[in-house]
Amino acid sequence: MRNKNKIFIFIFIIVILLLVGLYLSHKNKKDTYFETQKDRIDLYFKYNLKDYYTLKITKFEQNPMGGFFVDGYINNDKRYDFEAFVSSADNHQFTGDIGYNPKVFGKLFKHDNPKDRIKLNEIIKKEKLNKKDYEADPPLIWGF
Repeated sequence: MRNKNKIFIFIFIIVILLLVGLYLSHKNKKDTYFETQKDRIDLYFKYNLKDYYTLKITKFEQNPMGGFFVDGYINNDKRYDFEAFVSSADNHQFTGDIGYNPKVFGKLFKHDNPKDRIKLNEIIKKEKLNKKDYEADPPLIWGF
């Protein structure tokens, strides 16, 4: 009977260690993805906004279509709030799709027409940045 208890305890400890390891790996992947998308949004704003200094992300959540919504504001001013869209159609990478108040945030853009704004891939290529530093895969499970 004692051997069965020892085996059960040993298996239980191994299962717990595996679950903790998987959780930590998942959390690391989620944090890396979050930071990469934040860097992409920051880079886009640096090249397309006038008087841009800082970025603050307030919410990062998955939408029902498999993409993500990123809420935040810039320059430590909550009046300059935005919602960035990360689409699953764009390989889960932010490409420049944002929602904002045109009367407040919209005045900060260097170009009024969205077609005239510099695309992220153009910025990365122009600045000779490593594209891999600005791309990350989302975690498989977002909820935890």
